Amino acid sequence: MITLESPAKVNIGLWIEGKREDGYHNIFSFFHTVDFYDRIKISPSAFLKVKCSLPEEDLQEEKNIVYKAVVLFEEATGIEQNWDIFIEKNIPVGAGLGGGSSNAASVLKFLNQYHNHPLSEKEILDLAVKIGADVPFFLKGGFALAEGIGEKLTFFDESLSEDIFIVYPNVKSNTGKVYSKVNENILTNKEQLNIILNLIKEYGVKKLFEIAENKLGDIAKQMYPEIEEVYNFLTYSGYKPYISGSGSSVYCIGTPSEEVEIACKVRSWKLIKTRFK
Repeated sequence: MITLESPAKVNIGLWIEGKREDGYHNIFSFFHTVDFYDRIKISPSAFLKVKCSLPEEDLQEEKNIVYKAVVLFEEATGIEQNWDIFIEKNIPVGAGLGGGSSNAASVLKFLNQYHNHPLSEKEILDLAVKIGADVPFFLKGGFALAEGIGEKLTFFDESLSEDIFIVYPNVKSNTGKVYSKVNENILTNKEQLNIILNLIKEYGVKKLFEIAENKLGDIAKQMYPEIEEVYNFLTYSGYKPYISGSGSSVYCIGTPSEEVEIACKVRSWKLIKTRFK
């Protein structure tokens, strides 16, 4: 049996350029993996089995994104794939932390290595896009600018190392429903995005924390009062909160105060202490 570590990520800002003809939206966001993982146990089997430690039916077998990834890999390579895969979920579901996409990428990368790289780097990236918009990023991880639907990636040589803490308010954010509320008033034009890039080039990537905004997260706050409650509480406590993706997780740079730790226990919010990695 082999155990894979499948990391979470956070978005540092998320701007929306516009809606595409295929119904998706073009985004401009910075992704960074963090030192917090699901663990995937994988071993040879007589047939393909995918189980998850969480009881939700849509995380088991054919409904799990990992199952889809294995089937697509088999179709792309012609190599039969029979595995017993168990996903130990630590990354909350519907949290904007990319847990499912990370799981799929981790298994996809393992299969390609196990079979001595039958897919080229471009082929595996193309396959990853078919599985999900965030999956290509997790094939490498680290720190990247994501454009398009998230599949156009520009990786940075440097990465961040700051401590962060994430608060998950125990509500799943529905990404599709959040995107459905996007309107022209919150779109960002290319000129504004170029200004952001120029600021980073001039002052360094940490400038991002001063200028980051998440238009999608603003919608999520309106849709889910629990997200807004966390966001407002952290602001009141003296932190600068950031919403990851379309929510529901909210994170801050630094370590949580005793007040934050107590509030999370009282309100049954999940508190994750981690760092950029």
